[in-house]
Amino acid sequence: MSFFIKIYDYLTLAISDLKALLSKFYRFSFVRIFFILFLIVNISLWIFSYFIFDNITQDRLILHYNVDIGIDLIGGRSDIFIVPLLSLILIFLNKIFLLFFLKRRTGDFKFVFYFTASFLLLTQLFLLLSVLLVYLINFK
Repeated sequence: MSFFIKIYDYLTLAISDLKALLSKFYRFSFVRIFFILFLIVNISLWIFSYFIFDNITQDRLILHYNVDIGIDLIGGRSDIFIVPLLSLILIFLNKIFLLFFLKRRTGDFKFVFYFTASFLLLTQLFLLLSVLLVYLINFK
């Protein structure tokens, strides 16, 4: 029985440490602003992807078009959801990296956060652009 008590104590300690780390993480206003922007872009990615999924009449979807070659990637209707899922995974990985960095050292956190968050926001905007281009390829 003491084995389960030790596991329970370890889990409650880990959860309380995570809560303290998250409160320290979201204490900075620039962190909250960037993560709100991440969520807005990600939600718009899901909405646009669902709009494409809902309005397409074929079973296949043109996912990539090259000017030199033409159509070079065709997938199923549900393959459009890979892009917002990739965006969500990148947000999650960025947050985990920043939480580990904040736990180890706090002096350079602002610089590292701005660097990774700017890169992630730029990546998400390119993903949003790619979903909009998939819409243009398939519906125009």
